[in-house]
Amino acid sequence: MNKLPKIYKNQELKKVKNNKEVFDSLKDKVTKKDINLKKDSYKKELKKNLTVKDKIKELVNQDSYIFNTKVKITLENKEIECQIAGIVNNHVITMNNEIIKIDDILKLEILE
Repeated sequence: MNKLPKIYKNQELKKVKNNKEVFDSLKDKVTKKDINLKKDSYKKELKKNLTVKDKIKELVNQDSYIFNTKVKITLENKEIECQIAGIVNNHVITMNNEIIKIDDILKLEILE
């Protein structure tokens, strides 16, 4: 047989460690714990400032099913603790078969 040329084999590359450390001018090093605390506090601040429609969107877009989440809905004359079954047009349907207009909801709290 004819002698074939050798195949080029690249050297093994080192593992890339990009973006593992964050620089903060006030500290020498920022740990992952610091970053997670900042993210959590930022998320809590965002949740405080959300409108009712934004909270409903957040419920619909969460990872788990919407009806597994207990909520407290405040209307003008009463408060309801329930689970939301779904949203149709401008109405919220609860697991108790109550239909509540979204515009009538004054406050929506997600109970954990």
